Amino acid sequence: METPTITKKQAKSTLSGKKKKKTEVIKNVLGKPFQTFWPSLSPGDSNQLRETLEKFLPRLYPFKINIPYKKIQSIPKQERKTFRQTFHTQTQIEVNESAKTYIVFGVNDVSKLLENQEAASVLIEGQVQPRLFVQHIIDQAVLYHVPVLIVDNLKQICKNKCGISGAVVALKKSIRPDSELGIIQQTIFSISENYPVPENHINACRRTLDITTITIPDSEAGDECDLDDVKEKSEVKPDFHLKKEDKGKRVFVPQAPVKEKVMDFISLDSNCVNFESTNSKKIESVKIPYHKLKVKRVQGNKNRNKRKMEKFKKK
Repeated sequence: METPTITKKQAKSTLSGKKKKKTEVIKNVLGKPFQTFWPSLSPGDSNQLRETLEKFLPRLYPFKINIPYKKIQSIPKQERKTFRQTFHTQTQIEVNESAKTYIVFGVNDVSKLLENQEAASVLIEGQVQPRLFVQHIIDQAVLYHVPVLIVDNLKQICKNKCGISGAVVALKKSIRPDSELGIIQQTIFSISENYPVPENHINACRRTLDITTITIPDSEAGDECDLDDVKEKSEVKPDFHLKKEDKGKRVFVPQAPVKEKVMDFISLDSNCVNFESTNSKKIESVKIPYHKLKVKRVQGNKNRNKRKMEKFKKK
């Protein structure tokens, strides 16, 4: 007996054949025209940086030691607590407490460090999914002239060496160059030169200058300048709220209207004119290139429901 089969015409008349197929929806989405910067390392640079990290990263937190049951089995229950404490002290590695002030872990803490302009270099985990979680860190690093690199298996390296893992790691500017962390910083600086920022990056045209560099004109070169006074002036924040000092005075005093317009002119009687002596300030116009928004056609993922079911099965 052969198994009964139906023809194509008969299959169309069945319930499964009458079901309408889902139409594929294609959406037009506006995307940013700027180029994303993702400085992933080459195999040679990656090996060089990994060796320096494994060699010079300090131990920041003690690692947890699991004592095998064979060693505890022969000890009575009352004495096991003291045995665990002595076992941990015998096998414990020295923790460098002073190095905790120079290394920062975590996306939020590194972002604050970049805003305060205290970061010297940034390392990011290469297997971060999605990249949107750490993309703003790269943009901030470009804005503040901080070298940033993408390192594969950064979490595992930090977990093994420092005792703590993080998707983003930053080193502070206060690190001494002759220390072990200073050697790591120098290698990051040398490797980051091989990965320049693209000209089409969003922060390529508006990169901030370093505040620590102060230019003094030639006329004031002989005078002494106190850096503490400069820092105090820079730290003073402007107060935008008006406060009434005396009862008889107004809080807001409007400016007097300008009655006459003063115009500089050159008299016709003067034969020789010195144009350099005129106090005319020239405003330099900075040309910012215009970038059009990109239109991207986005299609839904057909295997979305299948992946969801696979995740539920794994749980």
